[in-house]
Amino acid sequence: MTSPTKLEPHPLSTMFPPLSEEDFGKLAADIKLNGLHQHIVRYQGKILDGNNRYRACELAGIKPTFADFTGDDAQARNYVISANIHRRHLSREDRKAIIEMLLKADPAQSNRQIGEQTKTSHHTVEAVRADLEATGQIAQLDATTGADHKTRKRKANKRKSSSGEHDTLKYPKVTNASTALKAYSIFEQHLLDVLEDVKEKSDFSQADELAQATIEKLQEKLGQMQPEEAEAA
Repeated sequence: MTSPTKLEPHPLSTMFPPLSEEDFGKLAADIKLNGLHQHIVRYQGKILDGNNRYRACELAGIKPTFADFTGDDAQARNYVISANIHRRHLSREDRKAIIEMLLKADPAQSNRQIGEQTKTSHHTVEAVRADLEATGQIAQLDATTGADHKTRKRKANKRKSSSGEHDTLKYPKVTNASTALKAYSIFEQHLLDVLEDVKEKSDFSQADELAQATIEKLQEKLGQMQPEEAEAA
């Protein structure tokens, strides 16, 4: 039994890719066996969340149940992300597309806020923001607003210069635990940026080989450090 009126996906729901055929088949089989346990959410007369469940109900011959979302477009967009970000095995490109959409919708959101929404690093968000700013797709702002509604001045982007070259690596003098951690964070981000360059200019296998070699070296270094820490303890 199907819904009398065919519902269409809401544009906000299409930021997430549909399930694979295999996963969709499993979902339809589960709904046919156990019924629909989670309402399909409608907004503005279209499906905001639950397109796969809706199709699975049709395939399984199960009558779907609905709940209506109350809120504005920004709240609806955030709801879709919150409801789906944990469910899906998203590729790096999928997450980048979602970050781009959020930045275009509201560039004033802080990198950390968008990072928390998309379960990505704020460094990743900053890199996407820099690309959008460089191509004129979003405005270059001096400040952004965090989840606490406080406005903070943006730090200068240190990822790449306008010429496309990496900026000189700079970090504070290491004098205590705090400055040591900050220095490590800066080196780590530059390493990740260069690894991206390797993948873009060469291929993934080359980037993977280098990354695995670095992991081995880090593990070896930690092994060398561990006895010293044990003696100090």
